[in-house]
Amino acid sequence: MIKRIDSSPQNCQKNKKTNTQNKTAKNYKDPLNTWFIRGMSYSSDVGTAIREIAPQLGVALWAPTFMYLGADIYDKYKTDKNGINPSGTRALERGIFQGLMSLVVMPAVIFTSQKLISPIAKLTDKYHLSTDAKDAVIRHTKDVISQCRGESFENQENFEKLLIATLNNKISARNNDKNSAKFFRKIINFLTNKYPMVNSNKENLLAFAKENTKKIFEIKKALLEENKQHIPYNVSKKYKEILPKMKEMYGHDYSSHALRSALKEYQNSLIFKNKLLKTVVGFTTMLLLTNPLTKFVQNCIMKKYINPEIDFISREFVTKSNMKAVFSEMNNRKTNQQQCQM
Repeated sequence: MIKRIDSSPQNCQKNKKTNTQNKTAKNYKDPLNTWFIRGMSYSSDVGTAIREIAPQLGVALWAPTFMYLGADIYDKYKTDKNGINPSGTRALERGIFQGLMSLVVMPAVIFTSQKLISPIAKLTDKYHLSTDAKDAVIRHTKDVISQCRGESFENQENFEKLLIATLNNKISARNNDKNSAKFFRKIINFLTNKYPMVNSNKENLLAFAKENTKKIFEIKKALLEENKQHIPYNVSKKYKEILPKMKEMYGHDYSSHALRSALKEYQNSLIFKNKLLKTVVGFTTMLLLTNPLTKFVQNCIMKKYINPEIDFISREFVTKSNMKAVFSEMNNRKTNQQQCQM
């Protein structure tokens, strides 16, 4: 039996419209897939990577990711203008995927890599200390430089005694605080590494503090003697900047205050080096793992677990709600209208 083909003008127009929509859908190009706009989705990853050296900028860089996420969800729903019907399911799937990648998976992986580099650094460090433990000692040394007076600042031996004594007190206080913490607090402290000095070898900590003290007084001597070869550039620059201000503010005692500021700048440079290491590790992790993790989330998590559940919920919603009756009535009306026209 030969099947009749309806060659009426209405049917031809309908087929032409359908073919046009299919062709448009096939040739559809995502307007958000340009390298510049898509780069907004990675801004949260960049913000996580640079949070150590620029915390405020790191937080601000999360805003473009949220903007891209909202625009992408809206675009995946309202694509009927391109010949693709609107779909809440498609928008939900896209939102979950982008949310997982940009807000959960990549920031978590970058943050974890930055945390891991601190204990890994023990393997190559002279004193077998993590970068977090060294940071804690440096920050404490910086506080001692600010607070010590008289002979404690003038004499290296006296400064070292004061530094070691206060450092021992701080380690004991941190140890008591750690032991008195409740169970859940101990878990949080372990995950965040809140007490890096307590988790390190005490003798190594004190040895590093003494070595740092020796370097401090070498720089101090070089500043007084104006020996530029033994002064780090940033320390020398800081000293020259603050010297006129210190003369004006402190009179004959300006030299001591200027030296303190310059030596604290040296401590800041040591802290910055450790932060820079974590930043480099964060960017390296982002460059190496973004594509593999994107494919893993898209092909494994989304296709195997998320998409089937969303499709099932969508079908259940239509089947078990009044929406089914609404859609059926709309289809019946459409069929009746077509039959009347014929």
